[in-house]
Amino acid sequence: MDKLRRVLPYYKRKEKKVESLSSHFCKNGSLLMEELIGCFGGRYQLPIRSFTARELIRATNYFSSQVNHIITYGGKSFKGNLQDRPVLIKFCEDYNHEGMADSIIRDIVMNSQMSHLENVLHLIGCCLEFKFPAMVYHYAPGMESLVRCLNYPPDGKLLSWKCRIKIASDIANVLLYLHTAFPSPIIFRDLTIHKVALDNCGVAKLFGFELSISLPRGEKKVEDLPKGTFGYIDPEYCCSSFVTEKSDVFSLGVTMLVLITGETRVVKDGEPTVTYFIHRFENDPFKHILDPKSFEEEGYNEHEIEQHLFPFTNLALRCIAEKGEDRPDMIEVAKQLLQIKKSVRNY
Repeated sequence: MDKLRRVLPYYKRKEKKVESLSSHFCKNGSLLMEELIGCFGGRYQLPIRSFTARELIRATNYFSSQVNHIITYGGKSFKGNLQDRPVLIKFCEDYNHEGMADSIIRDIVMNSQMSHLENVLHLIGCCLEFKFPAMVYHYAPGMESLVRCLNYPPDGKLLSWKCRIKIASDIANVLLYLHTAFPSPIIFRDLTIHKVALDNCGVAKLFGFELSISLPRGEKKVEDLPKGTFGYIDPEYCCSSFVTEKSDVFSLGVTMLVLITGETRVVKDGEPTVTYFIHRFENDPFKHILDPKSFEEEGYNEHEIEQHLFPFTNLALRCIAEKGEDRPDMIEVAKQLLQIKKSVRNY
């Protein structure tokens, strides 16, 4: 009975009966093909596997091993094993949320085209037989969310400065790929530290493409109702309803400031994150703003701290300029972060 109770929330109830799996499969499969064609004009394949509900139920032992420390939003995640391969399976319960299925389908389609990148959480496949499709990711033991590594690192050791620079650089490269690798630029639109995981080697993995949006061919902006996470969303986009590549630049700038300070809350002392950070940078010496343990454990002296921190911080502040035209392009951000990363001495 406990096993049945764990499984039922992921099916749609209809007149107190479980709706047929084939009905979900047909509906979600149709949405998936429409999204793939709409985003990429049918020129791209879906290089992931399609799993059955039975396979996922067995793989997770009836959803018995929930994981709360990697994907922390939008449903529940469970560890499992498929064909002797560890997996992380994300499910959404039967919430009454308009557009939920469409968002998950967008996430599947976009992630499937990005999973070959080292810094994207590898999507192995999906299951279309539930009301809301389930997503199946590769799982590596020791994987943690970035926000947990900043707040409550499992080994008690905070992320080093070198690691934080690498995380920012790697995320910038993924966003740059979205902006340049497809016929039309794709805007991620909702970058936050909650959408970054770190594997057991400290490699950043971006996930959560459900709010990504393509720019019309030949256009530099697209109109859509403001969507995203408070504190990270581009203020110009909020005011105009036009999203651009510079919207991702803004979110990356906020993420960089979070990496500098270790401050993960989106509101601090009643102020939005960006306002709070700017006030601190104006009034405090750099060494009192950064997360000190990220330097202390690496043995950096004050001169080295300033040498690396100043260009990183200045770049972050340029990224969060109020007007998009005053922000650097993503390619410039990626290049500068690569230079900063190379300048950090190895240990």
